[in-house]
Amino acid sequence: MTDLIHFEHPLSERVRNFLRIAHLFKHFHEVVVRSEIWAHHCALFSLFEIMEAAARAELKLDILQELERQKGLARQRGEEGNAALETIQTAISNLQNVQQKFGQHLRENEWLMAIKQRMYVPGGTSPYDLPSYYYWQQKDPTERENQLRQWIESLLPTYEAISLLLKILRHNSLSVECLATAGSYQHNSLGQNIHLLGINVAQNAAALPEVSANKYFTHIRFLQTSQQQARGSVLTTDIPFTLVMCSFDPVIK
Repeated sequence: MTDLIHFEHPLSERVRNFLRIAHLFKHFHEVVVRSEIWAHHCALFSLFEIMEAAARAELKLDILQELERQKGLARQRGEEGNAALETIQTAISNLQNVQQKFGQHLRENEWLMAIKQRMYVPGGTSPYDLPSYYYWQQKDPTERENQLRQWIESLLPTYEAISLLLKILRHNSLSVECLATAGSYQHNSLGQNIHLLGINVAQNAAALPEVSANKYFTHIRFLQTSQQQARGSVLTTDIPFTLVMCSFDPVIK
């Protein structure tokens, strides 16, 4: 079987933010468990990126509103929706229990903010620039990991809620086998309330999807992969792919 690559394209700014934040949390969790100094350096940088990406005041409200809507949909399913209802309510409660502004405890830590500022300077976290950070890096790896986990702990309810919403979004999906003729595919309507597109394409096709989409029209062009140019040229061969349409609402299949 040919290996597939799964690309995703958000159709709203809200979903785009959810995907970015989930990506950053995933990166943090991937590297924090490692013992190397540079792994924990990357984990700390991811923590700062999370703090910035999720700083928008309306984010928490956006998440809670969608969770409440999903709770109503779960209730409509009766006993079948009880398990989902419990999971959604737990996510709501955990998020509501976080009283402080997202990442406020990090902003109040002068030591962390000094490191954050220097991380954006090339070589700015070298030992002679930040000797206190160098000292922290010499600590036992378990101690560093524990501190990193403490710093991210109050941010986790946001991550868990976003992960739940993305799980619901990807579950409510409809897949269609498509063919991009001469590298191009057009579709007049995605249907109502589609919030995310998934595109599965064979890895050996060496093709990248470029998507222009709204609720009225979808255009997908497949570009050649390139590590020399920001944007490869449009492929002229036929590219078979699977289009996955995802919604926060149940999709009729």
